[in-house]
This record gives sequence, structure tokens and C-alpha cells, in this order.
Amino acid sequence: MLAAAAALGACAFPAPALTPEPTFPPRAIRVDYPITPPDVPMLNQDGQPAKLSDFRGRLVLIFFSNIRCREACVDALPQFQEIKRALGPRSAELAFVMVGTDRFADGPSALKQHLGRYDPTFVGLTAERSDMRQLALRFGIHMYENRDGLLAPHAPFIYLLDRQGRLLYFVQDGVATSEIVRIVRSVLDEG
Repeated sequence: MLAAAAALGACAFPAPALTPEPTFPPRAIRVDYPITPPDVPMLNQDGQPAKLSDFRGRLVLIFFSNIRCREACVDALPQFQEIKRALGPRSAELAFVMVGTDRFADGPSALKQHLGRYDPTFVGLTAERSDMRQLALRFGIHMYENRDGLLAPHAPFIYLLDRQGRLLYFVQDGVATSEIVRIVRSVLDEG
């Protein structure tokens, strides 16, 4: 019996063909149980104290990045411009927010200058490292020091907060602007 098993083991069976990992298109994911991020102290692009709770009553489109990112950062500002245009007057019901994750590189004046290239009504926020780590953790964002020593996010998402400041959608990088506009309109229509 052992000889038969050894003979079978010695037979050459073709190796199974490798199946490529399935790829899925980017998508927007609605959170079943909305999460309220911590209201950590931050500064806005004008150097004024700010918190996420300042936006209650409005929807918030928000993303985390570095101004001088040379790695895989999300740059949602061009998409924010398109969303604002597509929504027209309804865009006043939203806050468009970039969180600069490193207070040193993404300080208020740097954020103001950077956002001014896109739209002066866009809001920039930044926080001390310990507060930024706490905020990022609640958004499910891994923070690390990049090769320049800056605190950087691994966050390939735009997030949508509802009028109560709760995280309602994760929108993966690469989702079409038209889809984000559709989602924002439907949430606005929910009241």
C-alpha cells in the first residue's frame, strides 16, 4: 500500500493554474451604524480654533492628506470643485474639508494657500499629532511617519458626515464624481 502511495506521489500532476485575485471597482460604502468622530481641538486655515462639531447642521465631505504628499495620498480638491459645481446652490448645505495631517507641514497658512488654489470656501483643518492620531483612529485611518518625517495618513477615502456629524459614507478613491454627487443629493433629500 505504501509503495502504491509513493508511486502515485511520484506522478507528475500539472500545477493548478493561478487565478488572479478578483478586482472590484471603487465604491461608496454606507455605514450601517454611523460613528461620531471625536471632537478634537483643531485649527482652521485662518489659525482659528475649530472642531468638527462646528459643521453640525450641514453635510461634510472630508478627506485626510498632506499638502506636500509625494506618496499615495488622496487629493480630493479637484473632485470637490466638480461636486460643488454640480450641486449648484445646494452646495451651500455642505462643508468641503481637507484635514492636513501634519501640523508642521500642514499649518494654517500652508492650508490657506493650498486651498486658495482650488476654492477659498473650502476648509482646512489641522491638529496636534496626538489629537490627529485620535481623530484618524475613529475614521479607521492608519497614520505613519512618511519618508520626510511627516505624519501621513493611509486613507484612500473621502468621507461623508451627516448633519449630526456622524460618519455616514466611506467613498473609495476612484469613485466617479457623478456617483458622489448622486449620494450627496440623496442624503440632502433625506433631510
